[in-house]
Amino acid sequence: MIDKEKLSAKKIVENKLSDCILYIIEDNSNKTYLLFVFDKYFKVTPAYPGKWNCEEALYYPFGLFGFLYEGDDLTEKVKKKIEALKNAGL
Repeated sequence: MIDKEKLSAKKIVENKLSDCILYIIEDNSNKTYLLFVFDKYFKVTPAYPGKWNCEEALYYPFGLFGFLYEGDDLTEKVKKKIEALKNAGL
């Protein structure tokens, strides 16, 4: 599970999909990001129009991938990816 306070998010909604877990993250500036968590990796994207499913997320051209290793702090990795997206204007 993602730590809402550590991520400095206003709201986080978890949705278990067929091939991944989708977290919808709303930050304090009301910007929405999507986090798709697979077995060994994840992808963070800005919210986009259309279907939010595991396969579509992989092909969506904007966003950043990260890899998960045993003992990794997912929240910390996601926080860094969201900061990078914000710095890129996304």
